[in-house]
Amino acid sequence: MLDLKQVGGNVIVSLKGRLDVHLSAEIEKGLLKIIEESPNANIIANMQNVEYMSSSGLRVLVAIMRQLKQKERELRLCGLNQAVRKVFEVVELIDMFNVFDTEEDAIKA
Repeated sequence: MLDLKQVGGNVIVSLKGRLDVHLSAEIEKGLLKIIEESPNANIIANMQNVEYMSSSGLRVLVAIMRQLKQKERELRLCGLNQAVRKVFEVVELIDMFNVFDTEEDAIKA
């Protein structure tokens, strides 16, 4: 579910499938573990293979972003498809996140 790779000072997490109530707790647990195990890294969430995201998925990303901000680190999102981007826009959270079109753009930021 969480495919990881390290690129420079970033941990890139590739998310897949449905980010909904059934998987949110497991994803959050995995992301919190990454924050703990990589104390200086920013996290880039590549979401190009996320087909659906519910409010539970949004809650996880907001919680992870807050955890990282407390540690003066960043959560960057990339590869949002139209449906997932629409969820962020509808709840007016798109401007709260650092969103990039591609993984490469997120790495360079």
